[in-house]
Amino acid sequence: MSDHLYVYFKVPDDRAAEALPHWHRWMETVAEATGVGGTLMRRPETRAGLQTWMECYADVPPAFDAALDGLWRQSGLTQWISGERMSERFVDLDVL
Repeated sequence: MSDHLYVYFKVPDDRAAEALPHWHRWMETVAEATGVGGTLMRRPETRAGLQTWMECYADVPPAFDAALDGLWRQSGLTQWISGERMSERFVDLDVL
């Protein structure tokens, strides 16, 4: 079984274009520091002036969450989001 981590958060619609290059650098930083590359997605719709973005990381080791949290605290990226970052870990289901 593989573990996957999904991190989602809100970005103000009027700041999204400006925030995007910062997130590209963030994803590069995470990959360099942890060896785990990720993808960045967003919901297609905007609600109440906010976009929902999601970082997706596949095949993450057990200590990845703590490493990601440490990197986040040092990132300075909180200025670009509205509210908190939320994360959820999922595992693959065995195929019967």
